[in-house]
Amino acid sequence: MSGVRDVFAFAHIGDLHLECAGDRNAEDLRAILREVDGLHGRGLVDFAYLPGDLAEDGKAEQYAILTEALAAHPDLPIRLIPGDHDRQHGAMAAFDALFAAVAQGARGGAHVPRHHDLPRPEQPTRIAHYYFAETIAGVRCVFLDMVSPGYGRKGFGLDFRLGPFQLAWFEDELADATRNGLPCAVFIHTYPDDLQHHAEKTALAGLIRGHAVRLVEMGHTHYNELAHDGRTLYASARSVGQNEDGSVGYAVAAIDGAVTSWRFKPLDRALPFAMITGPADRRLATAALDAADGAITVRALVLSDAPQAEWRCHARVDHGPPHPMNPAGPRIVEARIPWPDGSRRLSVTVTDGTLDPRTGAANADTDTIEPVARGFTPPPAPDRPGSDAFRTSAWPEKGIRGDQLGPNRFGRHW
Repeated sequence: MSGVRDVFAFAHIGDLHLECAGDRNAEDLRAILREVDGLHGRGLVDFAYLPGDLAEDGKAEQYAILTEALAAHPDLPIRLIPGDHDRQHGAMAAFDALFAAVAQGARGGAHVPRHHDLPRPEQPTRIAHYYFAETIAGVRCVFLDMVSPGYGRKGFGLDFRLGPFQLAWFEDELADATRNGLPCAVFIHTYPDDLQHHAEKTALAGLIRGHAVRLVEMGHTHYNELAHDGRTLYASARSVGQNEDGSVGYAVAAIDGAVTSWRFKPLDRALPFAMITGPADRRLATAALDAADGAITVRALVLSDAPQAEWRCHARVDHGPPHPMNPAGPRIVEARIPWPDGSRRLSVTVTDGTLDPRTGAANADTDTIEPVARGFTPPPAPDRPGSDAFRTSAWPEKGIRGDQLGPNRFGRHW
């Protein structure tokens, strides 16, 4: 058993598109917050991420629904950025008030907007940017604002931009993290490839790849999607408010040592929840499998309502026997297990002593991956870095349908 180490883990609550307090998406938001707040209270997730498009039309009364929902969970850390719908009418005064109420307080990391003079069609205008960075659980987390620098007005569109000040700041942040040996996660509303100007999209994608950013977590697409370029995992989670992608829920992402992991948690599936955080799946790997002496170390994040003493976890290789796993920190279980030549699939199953009230059966969950091979070679740089061109196909175990149904690619026009 290796030494105990912590893992970085957060919950991603997708685009909300709030309109009325009695709408289904507002009710779903409250249910998700209750579950995630309980997990944070037991030390199982670090924060909840809101990736923009919080209000359908960027109106104060729509943000009030979110403010009221968050007020019921005052100890849950929140990190939020704007999306294009938050600037639906060309101004962000209502979002600015939300940012002041949430992000500038202790629960939001005490972050404040930055003001820059940016060119506009007539003259330079002072614009508030909502971007910031902090280190959480040993990971440098960088939150970007693609919306405020955009024109956001009739005739110019709700276009995505970064602006020169934010881009220079981002480059400095990544350089500092590299010097300090910190892995990086970037939080942004959509793929870099969606930026308005070619120079900005290539600069952003180049910085992300050049500094081997581990994770880029996004909203906007409205569906679950993973795109891995051999260095960086681009991940988007389905919308809470507008979606054709199955059950509502939230995504869970983690960085555990050299491995980045992601899985969707449907709200209609009871806890517990398991996510393998080591070894890496072949679709998300950055290095070869470490299988010295024919054995591997298996680690998994467990989310549960029950105390850790009630967890019962085991790992299984293909259809082989179960191997018990033991706690390796407050939210991780671990085991060293045989990995025979020719093995393909690795599963981790958890029960936590809770029962399904309808059937009386034990609540359980299983995550399954296909570990990377021992002779893994990272793929070359993609033709369109920072895009969905290299996305994975359907991956049901992770909640990935692979059909890109949503308002921004091939789905319904909302």
